[in-house]
Amino acid sequence: MTKKDKLNKFLSEIGLAIATLVMMIPVYYFVISSFKNRKDVIKFPLTITAETFTLDNFPYVIGKMKYWQAMANTAFITAMALIIVIILASLAGFAIARCRHKIFSGYYKIIVTLMVIPFIGCLLPLTTISVKLGLYNSIWGCILIQAAWNMPFSVFLYTGFMQGIPVELEEAAYLDGCKPVGVFARIFLPLLAPVTATCAIRQGVGMWNDYLVSRTLLNENKNPTLMVGITGFFGSRGSELAYAMTGVLLVSIPMVILFLFLQKYFIKGIAAGAVKG
Repeated sequence: MTKKDKLNKFLSEIGLAIATLVMMIPVYYFVISSFKNRKDVIKFPLTITAETFTLDNFPYVIGKMKYWQAMANTAFITAMALIIVIILASLAGFAIARCRHKIFSGYYKIIVTLMVIPFIGCLLPLTTISVKLGLYNSIWGCILIQAAWNMPFSVFLYTGFMQGIPVELEEAAYLDGCKPVGVFARIFLPLLAPVTATCAIRQGVGMWNDYLVSRTLLNENKNPTLMVGITGFFGSRGSELAYAMTGVLLVSIPMVILFLFLQKYFIKGIAAGAVKG
């Protein structure tokens, strides 16, 4: 490596470090704001001392948000929607990646096209359909909408990943007498951990942080969710920033833990799914 290459690499790393620090400023802000009262959040926005430190925000926020009920509802919606997405998207990805037929090719093109449709444009029709199907103000209505909306990108990921799996493995399984279901279960399924982790993180975070679907379809008193609960600290006449930041911190912790457990699969899965297809 020449001196010029080393210099370029060093400058790139410095640039990335600075960009990372800039992006971490909002995270730092809401974390320290969680441990200050409203007055200190405004007066000392980026600093915290022993005099301004307090834990009083947490019991109030947990009660105000109905935190444990909201977390249970949000976790149930996220988990069930992810289970539906992972099962159906992996099966669809297997069919598209291995079945050489124009029907599957056309279906894949439709799936990719659906990825660019903005969700806000479909919210009113989805609400109308939910009312007619009796799913309005129902947890399962949210689950089905979340699963359907996150399906296209998940199919895209699984298809790209499976196209990178050598065909020889599949052919060997067929020679041993496996049927397509057996090939999927015995050959493909054990290899899907990276892309499944990627799907769980990317789609799971979106479902966990959902506001529009929960706000539109659910009664916040009967079926509270975390993101809807946080908006209760913002009003037209004033906002409780310290309480809101505490709520954001409490909502973020489960997703951070999930990422820490699955991070070793994340980069591998997203890279494999992005370069194929």
